[in-house]
Amino acid sequence: MGKYVMVASFFVCTFGYGQMLYSEMGQTLSSFNYKNSSGGSLDNLQKGSKTYMSLGYAFQLPGDKAHVQLGGVFTNYGAIGSDITLDNYYEWDISYVGLQAGLWYDFARSRDFVFFTKVNASMEYLLRGSQTLNNQVYDLTREDEFDNIILVPRVGLGVHYPISNKAALYVQYQYGRSFSLVNTNPDDNEKLNISNHNFGIGILIQLPGCNCSF
Repeated sequence: MGKYVMVASFFVCTFGYGQMLYSEMGQTLSSFNYKNSSGGSLDNLQKGSKTYMSLGYAFQLPGDKAHVQLGGVFTNYGAIGSDITLDNYYEWDISYVGLQAGLWYDFARSRDFVFFTKVNASMEYLLRGSQTLNNQVYDLTREDEFDNIILVPRVGLGVHYPISNKAALYVQYQYGRSFSLVNTNPDDNEKLNISNHNFGIGILIQLPGCNCSF
C-alpha cells in the first residue's frame, strides 16, 4: 500500500507543480519516401503543403525549465509527382489524427523572449486519404500501407513571448519522419516513410494554481 501512495504522491508533485494549456496550428511541408523491395524509388516527387493542429496540456517539472506535453494532433500530409516515361500524374492527400507526448526544455532567455527545444512523438491513425492517378481517384483507407497506426517522432526549436502574466505566444519549427508505413518481412524490403517540416504558431495559457513564469 505504501508504494502506491509514494507513486501517487510523485505524480501529484510532478504534474501538480504547474499546468498549462497549449494550442497550435500551422503548415506541414511533407514528402513521401518510397523504396520498393529492389531498392528503387519514385523520382520527381514534390513536397505538398498542408495544415496541422494540436491541443493539449503542458505539465511543468520542478526547475521551471522542462515541461511534459500530452495532447492530440491532427495532421494533413500530401505529395505530388509525375512519371515522364509513362506519362503519369499522381497526388496523395491524407489526414491523420493521433495522440502526442513529448518534452520541451527552455534553454535560453533574452529579456522576455524564451528559446526552447522540443522532442515528441505521436501515434497517428488514418482518418481519410486519397490517391489520384491521372484522372482516377483511389480511396486509401483500405490500403494496408496507410490503414494502420503510424509512429512519427519529431524534434524542433522555438521561442515564446508573454502577452500577459497568464499567457504567452510561441512560434516553432519541427522536423519529423515516420517509421515505415509498410510492415516489412524478410522476403520484402519495401519501405514507405513520410517526412514533414512543421511551421507553427501557438498559445500557452496558465491554469489556476500554476506557478509558471513566462
